[in-house]
Amino acid sequence: MKNNFSRFAYNLLLSFIITILFICFEQIFRIYNNILVFNLDIKSFIEQLILNLAIISIIRSRAIFVIYIILAMFTWFQLLHFSYFGTWIFPLEYMLFFTKFKEVFDTFKSVTNIIIIPTIMFFILLVSIYYLLKISENKRLKVPYLSYFLIIAIFINPISLYVKDNTRKGHRPSVEYYPIKNSYLSISHLFAIILPKKFISHYSGLEQPVVSTPNLILKNPNINVIVIMGESANRNFMSLYGYHIKSTPYLDTLKNDKNFIYKSAISSGVVTDVGIPNFFNMIKQPDGVPQAISQNTCLFKMAKENGFQTYFYSAQARNQLAQLKSYLCTNFIDDYFDGTNLTKEASTPALDEYLITKIDDIDFSKPSFITLHQRASHSPFYDTYPKEFEIYNKENIEDKTLSQTLIDYLNSVRYTDYVIENIIKKISEKTDRPTYFIFTSDHSTSIEKNRNGHGRLDFDSVWQIPFFVYGINNPKDLNDNFQDFPYISHYQVGDLVSYLLGYQKHYDYFNTKEDYYVCGADISGFDGILKISFDEKNDLTKDFDFIK
Repeated sequence: MKNNFSRFAYNLLLSFIITILFICFEQIFRIYNNILVFNLDIKSFIEQLILNLAIISIIRSRAIFVIYIILAMFTWFQLLHFSYFGTWIFPLEYMLFFTKFKEVFDTFKSVTNIIIIPTIMFFILLVSIYYLLKISENKRLKVPYLSYFLIIAIFINPISLYVKDNTRKGHRPSVEYYPIKNSYLSISHLFAIILPKKFISHYSGLEQPVVSTPNLILKNPNINVIVIMGESANRNFMSLYGYHIKSTPYLDTLKNDKNFIYKSAISSGVVTDVGIPNFFNMIKQPDGVPQAISQNTCLFKMAKENGFQTYFYSAQARNQLAQLKSYLCTNFIDDYFDGTNLTKEASTPALDEYLITKIDDIDFSKPSFITLHQRASHSPFYDTYPKEFEIYNKENIEDKTLSQTLIDYLNSVRYTDYVIENIIKKISEKTDRPTYFIFTSDHSTSIEKNRNGHGRLDFDSVWQIPFFVYGINNPKDLNDNFQDFPYISHYQVGDLVSYLLGYQKHYDYFNTKEDYYVCGADISGFDGILKISFDEKNDLTKDFDFIK
């Protein structure tokens, strides 16, 4: 018994050393490439430690080393991918590796310089593990049949995903994950969700053609473009759109300004992890993952390649951005900050006034493409604004039929209006360059009896979002680029941003009447897709038969 305990302790020590080696492998690479350093929490460390402990306890050293070769290769591939694309590997990309091998090979063949450092680290890691195993052969605790249990354990997650058809969790690559975890979750999703739906049920929008970058029509435009991305902004509760309580007093004052244009917008998704990637990658049709992977129409990349300094500041917490970050071509963002930098807690967002203060960090001597991502009206609503912005309550509000939830929401909208006002005023003081402010939201939210929240396609209001564009400092008149049609899609707003950045627009008018699409909680469309059309009177018609 005593001998077994000492052998187990040896296994634990060996596992600890190997865990540290893998962490160092990744961290050195991240630091060398100026990539967001992995937030090593205790949960992630324990996950890796337990995994290594299980592997180390297998009887045959040769089998252990083969496993580590595989794990090291997964890590190596992930780091190579991050060097080029700025993301971990998506589930779909594992399939594309085999179906589009030549394109993948040609891509990496053209950038052999990025392979050198990860490859050197790869061999150092394997050599270190080899010698650790060699000196520990007679000291390890060897557990019979453990390898069989590990093989069974590998299949637990993909089987669970397949049985539950769970497309919402545990599959999207995240910069916050360590490479091995991301590989496992992504491959699980590929085999459990994508391949069955593609080859068995024959439902997949993954064949949407990848479009190229729009033609450049104006090189290095001398302007600033500011995208203010709202959160859960429901236009139906904004006085700008006719709501009976004055929830947007500042925006109301801009109504008659010739440089202020607003429309009723329709989001491309009903959750942040869908709406924002679709918007910033100008994805028009459902299932735009290949388009996002290509980075051809990523607005940050387009801006950077046409002479803009690029910024992404978010009031939301790092953990809240973990999944969508992979779709934002972050390697083309010059300055990236989130609310965690202020709160110091990975799950705790900042108040939106944080975005106003971040404007001081922007170099306005150069044309800038800036995204200010709000916390805005995310639930719980009462946590999104400071106490002094508790303007409405049960006692002073005229409409006594309103629920406390809706009152809290109206306070959050009022605070958003204040934040937008001060963003515009502060930037106006810092630059005399023509500047365009574009405001929209990732999605809306439903505030009805027994139908609160977002993430569901059958809640009408969750895709009914606001939009405005406002120009200052002698901007180009954009009115001729819009028509009287009242609606505009996420894609069309993205097209407007692309046009301002110097690229050819796809429409005569940015708010063209056509079919719009709204994805459910999964960016690939596996959680359902809503098709929105318009009749001859421009009234909305919704095709729920399109939901799969």
